[in-house]
Amino acid sequence: MSSFKAGAAKVNITPFLGGPMAGYSSRERGSETIDDELYCKALVLYDGETKLAIVTNDLIGVNDIFVRNTRELIEHATGIPKGNVLICASHTHFGPEVRYKDEATLKESDDKFDFAYVAVLQKQMATAVKLANQRLQEAKISVGKGYTDRLSFNRHTIRPDGTAITTYRLPPNEENLTFGPIDPEVGVVRLDSANSEPIVTLINFACHPVCSVDRMYAISADYPGYAMKSIERELGGICLFTLGCAGNIVPIEREGVSKRKIGVALAAEAIKTWQWLNLIDSIKLRAIQKIIELPLKEPKDDKKTREVEIQGLKIRNLYFIGLPGEIFVEIGTGIKEQAGIENLFPVSLANGSVGYIPVAIAYDQGGYESNSTSFAKGSGEMLQDAALELVTKLL
Repeated sequence: MSSFKAGAAKVNITPFLGGPMAGYSSRERGSETIDDELYCKALVLYDGETKLAIVTNDLIGVNDIFVRNTRELIEHATGIPKGNVLICASHTHFGPEVRYKDEATLKESDDKFDFAYVAVLQKQMATAVKLANQRLQEAKISVGKGYTDRLSFNRHTIRPDGTAITTYRLPPNEENLTFGPIDPEVGVVRLDSANSEPIVTLINFACHPVCSVDRMYAISADYPGYAMKSIERELGGICLFTLGCAGNIVPIEREGVSKRKIGVALAAEAIKTWQWLNLIDSIKLRAIQKIIELPLKEPKDDKKTREVEIQGLKIRNLYFIGLPGEIFVEIGTGIKEQAGIENLFPVSLANGSVGYIPVAIAYDQGGYESNSTSFAKGSGEMLQDAALELVTKLL
């Protein structure tokens, strides 16, 4: 009898209409309608000694205060240690604002609607993990990778003079721009019950969920929502989405039915990969964390650096590396290539949301991300090095 167990659950986290939306500062009002619902989904794994929880959310991101408080709720509800819980977001730009503050620090100008939603959201995440923990059953697992290079492009494009322009939409060929790399890998994790019933499919892919535009006031999980629905409908079980390093990666097409097209195409690649995975039931789990100080462009509150958390999860021969911001794709692919591990999936917007972390050359080239980041040049490389150190400790 296998000691490896898995359980999953999902909780609807769609906000009430009228509240502030996240993703575009140009919005002038709150949400007006709902295109598709948002979910928190939780996966709990247990090897007989260690428990891990992965909590994915159809949200733009959550900050470190929110993560700290939610982990405490989860530990209290389930006994899963705080450091064994990874909380991440898909980074949809069509969900609610979730900038958490302690109630004691709320100002008169702060949006009380926003605060009320965020306070409930923490309990919803803890509920999802508690339900997943209650549903633990003997399980088998497998992991693999698909490939798609037709869904995204690198918006940090380079002019002939070597400077960068941020191309939010795919520019015409005649503009003579050089495109940077993408990450075409589609990570796929399959978990079945001992009776071969699907429990979870988890996918990992690097592309900003921005298939709509800033003038849209409809709640939506964007393309990841369509991908997860398609997989759940075709395979059964619950599908979780984790975002790879997509700080400078955007969809090949926007508006109209693009989020359905990209979501369904991504799902198709994941389903194709899923079909050929060979399941095993002998698993060991491990979780570790590392806090590093990244230098800031300008001091904030008399501090020249900012603490960020990197988290590593090991599930037999599968590795997740949680990174807390909008990470340039070159950093994610650099971690994969230098680690030399077959199944390593970087997860951005994990356990925090600290903004853009570009590669060093982007600061010289210019562009939206390097101009707007609060971090100094070289921070991306520091993050990559720290992630690789974490991987070494997990081996």
